[in-house]
Amino acid sequence: MGFSGRLSAGPYGRVIISAGDVARFARAHLDGGVAPDGTRVLSAGAAAEMRRRVVDSPDKWTVSADGWGLGWTLYDWDGVPGYGHDGAAIGQYSYLRVVPHAGVAVVLPANGGGTGGLYADLFRELLDELAGVRVPEAFAPAANPPAVDLTRLVGTYRREGVVTTVTQDVDGARIRYEFVDGMKDFSPPLEMDLVPVSETAFAASGGPSFGGEHIPVVFSTLTDGTECVYIGMRVTPKVA
Repeated sequence: MGFSGRLSAGPYGRVIISAGDVARFARAHLDGGVAPDGTRVLSAGAAAEMRRRVVDSPDKWTVSADGWGLGWTLYDWDGVPGYGHDGAAIGQYSYLRVVPHAGVAVVLPANGGGTGGLYADLFRELLDELAGVRVPEAFAPAANPPAVDLTRLVGTYRREGVVTTVTQDVDGARIRYEFVDGMKDFSPPLEMDLVPVSETAFAASGGPSFGGEHIPVVFSTLTDGTECVYIGMRVTPKVA
């Protein structure tokens, strides 16, 4: 589900939905698959299965998720379980967090830059006040980043519509995120510096396009041995 207010961008999905509709959708899941008018739209078993952890999240920063169910991102806020989902396109962002024990759902659709900071500040305050949830601090590199050899990570990564290139020189590491093929007119290429957070996680300085926020860039390996990079929770295999 990639909702973005009343707007949508083709390759990312075509769900066009209001914040109120998302809240009602969340309410139906809190009620075990029953819509506000009493109609059962999902079996109780299916609703519960969607919240069962299927895989751990390789990127624990972009949406602060610990794992994934069948559709939902899953959270563990200091022992308080929750679920939700985010959506993003160029200039469009959306956030949903649900805390079952408190019967609370918080929705934020937004357009423009700096939405990550807005989400962090707003949800931290609301979830604490309404559900006693402590949301982690916003993602950012440490004051003294660790020294990491990126040689093994340098190269070209490609998925449908996107080419990501990682380079390294005496001035440090950089990443280029470029839309290609049918998505080439979405946005100019994004050039960002990479600051190490760990051996496999880096903070990309987003610049004005991202409101000055740091973007998590996580390198990993798929089960078949293919090296890959996660940006915005989307996986891109290494091709060269």
